[in-house]
Amino acid sequence: MTISSSHLVLLPTYNTGPRLLAVVTEVLQHWQPVLVVVDGSTDGSERPLLDLARQEPALSVLVLPMNSGKGSAVLAGAQAALDRGFSHALVMDADGQHPAGSIREFMAASQRQPAALVLGRPVFPPNVPAVRLHGRKLSVGLVHLELLGAVVADPLFGFRVYPLAPLLAVLGPRHGGRRYDFDTEAAVRLGWAGAPLLNLAAPVRYFSRAEGGVSHFHYLRDNVSLVWMHTRLLAELLFFRWPALLRHHREWRHQAAALAFLLLCLPPGHAAAPDGLVNAAHRIEPTAATWSLLALAFASQPDITADFSERRQFPFRKEPVELTGEVRVSATRGLSLRYLVPEARTVILDAQGVLVREPAGQKAAPADPRAGAANEALLRILRLDLVTLQRDFELYGEHDGAAWTLVMLPRTAALQRNVGRITVDGEAVTIRRIEIRRTPTQSIEILIAPPRPARAFTAAELKQYFR
Repeated sequence: MTISSSHLVLLPTYNTGPRLLAVVTEVLQHWQPVLVVVDGSTDGSERPLLDLARQEPALSVLVLPMNSGKGSAVLAGAQAALDRGFSHALVMDADGQHPAGSIREFMAASQRQPAALVLGRPVFPPNVPAVRLHGRKLSVGLVHLELLGAVVADPLFGFRVYPLAPLLAVLGPRHGGRRYDFDTEAAVRLGWAGAPLLNLAAPVRYFSRAEGGVSHFHYLRDNVSLVWMHTRLLAELLFFRWPALLRHHREWRHQAAALAFLLLCLPPGHAAAPDGLVNAAHRIEPTAATWSLLALAFASQPDITADFSERRQFPFRKEPVELTGEVRVSATRGLSLRYLVPEARTVILDAQGVLVREPAGQKAAPADPRAGAANEALLRILRLDLVTLQRDFELYGEHDGAAWTLVMLPRTAALQRNVGRITVDGEAVTIRRIEIRRTPTQSIEILIAPPRPARAFTAAELKQYFR
């Protein structure tokens, strides 16, 4: 459980029923504090919550006198949180469909880039109704049009971390965005305001009515509201929003460069100071049972697809550059990074080198030993080929249950200049974080979400994402 003085969890609720108390209890085990906004409920579901709040100081309950809609409840909670000194809130549904286990990951992304709107990219379960999957495609397409690009993965998914002051600035003075149109309008208007938009994968649980699932979607009223919202947004975009949005896109494009090009740009520097694992007690021998079994498990891994976020720190920039996308790993084809934010491009790393695919075409990266050394190391790391890595790096690490950390220090001065120290964090046979650090102010950090269900890449995927 994590306690924060800047980020809280905000749950709007209306007649959620008996699930509410269980969901709030689960959330408190992952993050504190928690603010629940009761939007004029009439089913009494708030009463056990108020009893819990009297015993649990990390829980606050704000009861609104009448039902005004999800957006109104979130904005009321956002203002209350801001008044209490909080800067950000993770908003999630109170019925248990959103993943409490992902709260810390989303909060960490927000803490790394406070100006960003961190959006959930839903990973739906097999039992989700088909109408939910296909019915949202129109809204997704319209938002891509309103933001002039696919910078929001799913505008209807409400599991998000909002910067509170910008959220209240773009929606507070308006009449719209008060009911089910809130999630979509908030994402579009924050994008128009220039907030970076980060998309992270989040699993979704679906509960039928028999299991206690609750939906207050009013088919006619809320669909009319959504149609009117998109009409307003498209009209605003057409008449006066597009110049500022194009400027934001240009800024995002200037920040977005492929991993290989970033490595080409990094000048030589002094390595960061070694951490506490770099000592004789944590020296790794690839033939040791624990590490050799882990490497063997990696060698038999199937094709992998996962969402990732990338953070690039430069000595000449005050704020880091943030990118998000999808990573694909094939034991035979190599690595493919499909960047989605701030612009679409695919970077392929394999035995032939680096290939960059953009909407306008594809091109090979210029030959450079610095990028080549880093890319080769990255391919070996994703296969956890410790035997080969040990030829070029001193290996240090530790295990803590299923979690493990690997620290790699270059053996030669040339490799130190070209790559620097590499740290890898993993859980079982999943790599969750890779950091390539040249100096204390010069680094690349890649955070990888849990992989999607394993399956072999199709021929179309191999053609699109590899070569």
